[in-house]
Amino acid sequence: MARRPTDWSPLAEHDPVPGDPESVRDEADRLKKIEETLERQVAKLRQLGKDENIKGEYATAMREEAEQLADRFDKTKGRYKKVAGHLKTWADELEYAQGEAKKALDKAKSDEKNEDVVDEAKKQLSKAVNHSYVHAGIANRLIRDAIDDAVEDSFWDDAVGWAKEHAEGFKLFLDILGWVGTIAAIVAIWVPGLNLIVLGLATAVVLGRLLLVAAGEATWMDLAFDSLGLLTMGAGSLALKGLKAANTATRVASTVSRTNKLKNLVKGTKSIRNQLANRLASATDDATRAAIREEMRALRKGLANQAGRVSHEIPAPSKLAKAIHLGDEEVAALGQNIRANTNLFGEGIATGTKVGGRVAYGSAMTAMYVGAAADWGDKLLGDNDSLNAASDLLEIPHKPSADWYNEFKSNHGVTQASSAW
Repeated sequence: MARRPTDWSPLAEHDPVPGDPESVRDEADRLKKIEETLERQVAKLRQLGKDENIKGEYATAMREEAEQLADRFDKTKGRYKKVAGHLKTWADELEYAQGEAKKALDKAKSDEKNEDVVDEAKKQLSKAVNHSYVHAGIANRLIRDAIDDAVEDSFWDDAVGWAKEHAEGFKLFLDILGWVGTIAAIVAIWVPGLNLIVLGLATAVVLGRLLLVAAGEATWMDLAFDSLGLLTMGAGSLALKGLKAANTATRVASTVSRTNKLKNLVKGTKSIRNQLANRLASATDDATRAAIREEMRALRKGLANQAGRVSHEIPAPSKLAKAIHLGDEEVAALGQNIRANTNLFGEGIATGTKVGGRVAYGSAMTAMYVGAAADWGDKLLGDNDSLNAASDLLEIPHKPSADWYNEFKSNHGVTQASSAW
């Protein structure tokens, strides 16, 4: 195609009918080739769906899947065919409008001082511009109608497309969200109830990172490090259930052990109790009887103290205990309660119950510290979008990061963007 004029005086300041018909035709040809490729694949899938030579348990399912995929390819093929045709028509109309505009410019250039000639050329140019506007609208409507068919992008496709389009800003948002979650986890050591907020933030970060992975803007390794905190929370929840079960079992065993211990103590003081009972029966004045009763109460109290008391109510942990348990008051309190009962009634608690309690408590603590270490390790060793953005804003150097760590994350689990139909 001949190069378009750059000087449109005296008719206009710039090209009134811009565009490249050849580029539009190239795109139409590309879509046509895709349509032809899909048509060949449809034929192969149809043939596979009818192939009775395929045997085995998977054969029926494979043939059904082949037919379903062929149907979808067939619908998609029609979309490409229609759009390619509309683009070619638009290219022809655009080329015609540009040709008419060029004729109008040539006419005006031929006698620029003649106002009648220039006015006539302007009218001719106006018709050319209107022609391009009208047919551009027609092409736009026809193409939209062509893609508004049974082959629809799913919500996931739309979400992935959005994540790819806004990748840089979305990464920054997720990084900020991660820092908010980390800070909330620290504050939760002293402020009860924030653990649920931390869990919600961690879940949001993981889902967001999954979108970026699907869009080809993050690696599976990025997702793995984000998910580790969430997975350890899940492991911690399972460990907490085990810890609660171990606390209940320990408390029940301790109650039985104390009852047996108390029975033995009562049996061992039978003669003393009999003496007190005889003295009480033979006492002749109220003062003596009151003194004997006080001795009996002291004996019962001493036996109860000697037998020990089962810890039923879960004690509130100290500030130090809360800090050691990273703010998880429940794990701290359950662990403390199990230890208190085991120390007093350990001989009456089954070995399996003791081991179960230790394993559950150790699992909860491991999950806690692994999650915290992964979170802080990633923030200290890795590159942080939010900190980099803040550094750029303040015009200060970026936070130091480990190149080997950044390369490890960026080079492992690389994915290509998923594509919608």
